[in-house]
Amino acid sequence: MRQVFALTMAFALLPTAWAQMPGMEMKEGTKSPMPTMPSELPRWMNSRGLDEIFYKRGPYNWAIDRIPAFAKDMYATGVGHAMAYEALVTGQSNQLESRVFSKIDWVLQHPPSMPVDEAAISPRFVQKYGYLEKVFDWAHTLHFQTIDVFSHPGMTDAQKEMEIDRLWKFYQSEPYAITGLPMNMEYLDSFPYSMTFRKNYPKVNGLFWGYHWLQTVNYDMLYRVPVKDHVPQYEVLGEQYRTSELYKTDRDFMPMTAEMSPRFAKRFPYIANAFDNLHMLHDNVNDILAYPGLTEKQKEDQIKIAIYRVLATTHAGQKAGEGEPMTLHDHRHPPSTPGMGMMKGSEEDVMFMSGMGWMDMSECAHCSIALPEEGPWGATVSANGWTMMVRCMMCARDMAAETPGRAIIRAATEDENRLLVMISDEEGNWTSNIKDVVFLEVFGEHPECSSWSRAFTSHAAFEKFVQANPDLKEVKPLSLEAWSKLNYGTPETYRKIDRPNPYRSGGATPPSDGGSK
Repeated sequence: MRQVFALTMAFALLPTAWAQMPGMEMKEGTKSPMPTMPSELPRWMNSRGLDEIFYKRGPYNWAIDRIPAFAKDMYATGVGHAMAYEALVTGQSNQLESRVFSKIDWVLQHPPSMPVDEAAISPRFVQKYGYLEKVFDWAHTLHFQTIDVFSHPGMTDAQKEMEIDRLWKFYQSEPYAITGLPMNMEYLDSFPYSMTFRKNYPKVNGLFWGYHWLQTVNYDMLYRVPVKDHVPQYEVLGEQYRTSELYKTDRDFMPMTAEMSPRFAKRFPYIANAFDNLHMLHDNVNDILAYPGLTEKQKEDQIKIAIYRVLATTHAGQKAGEGEPMTLHDHRHPPSTPGMGMMKGSEEDVMFMSGMGWMDMSECAHCSIALPEEGPWGATVSANGWTMMVRCMMCARDMAAETPGRAIIRAATEDENRLLVMISDEEGNWTSNIKDVVFLEVFGEHPECSSWSRAFTSHAAFEKFVQANPDLKEVKPLSLEAWSKLNYGTPETYRKIDRPNPYRSGGATPPSDGGSK
C-alpha cells in the first residue's frame, strides 16, 4: 500500500515538479503596455444590471439533454466559473487552490441536471461586473444553442448548418456579441497582468482550461454526425474530461476551437473565432482580478477595456486575414485555418500545440503530406485529449494505434452524407456506426494515400468505386476486423518540426500525461 501511495503522490506532483525544473517556467515574452481606456465605450457598459436575453426560438432547444452526461458536465462549468469569480471579488483568493477548488471539484464530479443561474452563486461578482456577465451569458447562449441544433434529431445536416448560420446572425444582433474575426492570441496574452492567474492558481486555472477543452472538443463530436452516435463518443470524451483534462496544470495555452474541432472550425470559422475570443476574455478577466498591481477602480477599468477589445462593434469594418501584427486589429490567421487567430511563434500554417509540439495545420498529422483540397476530406483522430486531421483511413488507424487508450475516428465515406464514426477500446478493437462498412487499402506511394486507403458504406459502394478505377479491379474489400489488424507504423514521409517551445523559457515541451487532483 505504501508503494501504491508513493507512486500516486509522485504522479500527482509531476506537473508541479516539471514546472519547477530549470527552463520550464512559463516564458513571459514581450509585454505590451498597460491598456488605456478607449475614447468612447459602448453606453451599455455603464449599466451594472443584467440584461437577460433568452434563446432564439426553435424545436431544437434543450436537445443537449439527449446526451445526459454531456449536458450535466456543461451545466457544471458555469458553477465553477461563478464560484471562483465570487472568491476573487470577496477577498477569498487565498483559498482558491484549497477550499474553493475542492468545492468546485465536488460540483464537477456531481454535476447538476439542469442549467444553474450563475448570478445566484456569485451575487457580489455580478453586482460589481454586471456588464461583463452580459457578454459572458450571451456567448454561452450561443455555445448551448449551437450544441442544441447539432443534437436535434428532427433536422438534416444541411438544415442544421443553415440554422447555425441563422443563430450566428441572431447572436450578432445584440451589442454584447463578441467578434467572429480571428484575433492574435499572443497579443491578447501580452499585457502586464497576463499569466498572473495561471501562475498563482494553477489548479483552478486547470479547471477553467478544462472547461474550455470540453466547450471546444464537442463540436466535431456533433457536426454532421448522426445523433445516435453522440452518446457513444461522449463516453470516451467525458471520461477523458473528468479524469484528465480538468486537472492538467501543464498546458502551455488554453485549448483552441480549431485544435479540438477542426472540421467544425473550417465550416464555421466565425463561430470558432468568437469562442476563442470569449475564452481569451475569460483569461484576461482572471488575470486582472488576480493581479496585485491594480486598485479596484483600475481592475474595473481594465475589465471594461478587455471587453471592448473583443466586441464585434469594436472591429466593425475589419476583414479576416488582414491587420498589423500584434495589434488590436490583427485579424490574420493561418492560411488553412481561418477559424483561429495567430498564435505565439506561429508562421503561416505552422503552430505550436500544447502537448503535441510544432504542427503544420495544412498537413496530415501522421504522414506530413498536404491535406486534400477536394474530394474526400480524409478523417480526424481524437485520442488522449487531442484531435488531428489526417489524409486517409490508414493514417487514422495507425496514428490512433500509436496512442495508449481509447480513440475516436470520424471519416469521410463515398457518401458525403454518411460520416463513419469508429470507437476503439483500450486494446485497440474498433466498433463502427456503419454496420456494413468495408475498406480499401492497397499500400502504395504515400502522397496518393487518399486514393488507395478509403472507407465505404457497403460492398456495393466499394465495387462501384473499384470498377471505375481499372488499377483496383482485382482488389478485395477488407472487413472492419481485417482492416483493424493492419498497421504500417510511422510513414517515411513524416517530418517532425523541431523547434523550441515558444511558451517555455527552456524551450522544452512538458509531458502531456494528463493531470491529477
